[in-house]
Amino acid sequence: MNQKIVFLDIDGTLTTMQGTLPDSAEEALKEAAGRGHQLVICSGRTITQIYPWLLQTGYFSGVVSGAGAEVRVGEELVFQHLVDREQQVRLVDYLEACGAYYYLQCTSGIYAPRYVIERKEKIFPGNLADPDRRVEIFGKTYIAEDPHKIEGVNKFVFYRSKASIGEIREFCGDYFEVTESSFRKSDNVDGEITVRGYDKSEGMRQYLKAVGKDLADTIAFGDGPNDHEMLETASTGVAMGNASDDLKEKADLITAPIDRDGLYKGFEMLGLVG
Repeated sequence: MNQKIVFLDIDGTLTTMQGTLPDSAEEALKEAAGRGHQLVICSGRTITQIYPWLLQTGYFSGVVSGAGAEVRVGEELVFQHLVDREQQVRLVDYLEACGAYYYLQCTSGIYAPRYVIERKEKIFPGNLADPDRRVEIFGKTYIAEDPHKIEGVNKFVFYRSKASIGEIREFCGDYFEVTESSFRKSDNVDGEITVRGYDKSEGMRQYLKAVGKDLADTIAFGDGPNDHEMLETASTGVAMGNASDDLKEKADLITAPIDRDGLYKGFEMLGLVG
């Protein structure tokens, strides 16, 4: 078969939501990479949030991070789009007025205002309330004494907003795109905010442009709200068995859940392994 370019979400697709890579998923990556297929991480996580051990497996040809804000071929940064500073200031003021706990996800790390850092245990439930586990899964967070001035912002995530998703979208207007969170939700509103037009599908196109390929031989695997455009853009879109129903409706194929050998079974259905 032709060599394929396979774009892979992380949480709920490559790994469980607890950050574990199933043995069958690792075997799928190893076999497919060994056959010459290009495997590309395509995640809402910014580059410093992607598990170092995952990048060090040697299976991946590139990374689309920040939900499309940055693209790397190997370790070379080939594309980057950052949040406009005026829009950043405007959004910071709004999220604070909404009482939201928010994070600025940047090329250099994750930043949050002091009041968020001091109340992390109120944001993250379960085992993520443990500081060490939270750093392992979410990444180390740095205090932003003045979030308006943080540089290199790819996107925002927010938790426990008093404003609804609809209200946040109305405020954000045409510049930002608002997506509900893929992770466990609080009683309020959780989500991510990206620059409109710079989503995972744009990241895919930028990667393909850099390596001289087109969409004809692309496959995408995903499970969450920010994977819609990715599955629609790829020649073949695959939803994990643990994916939301609306994503499954958009998929060309549906595989088993991640914790039931879903990635390997999906690769097998498409002839990437076996």
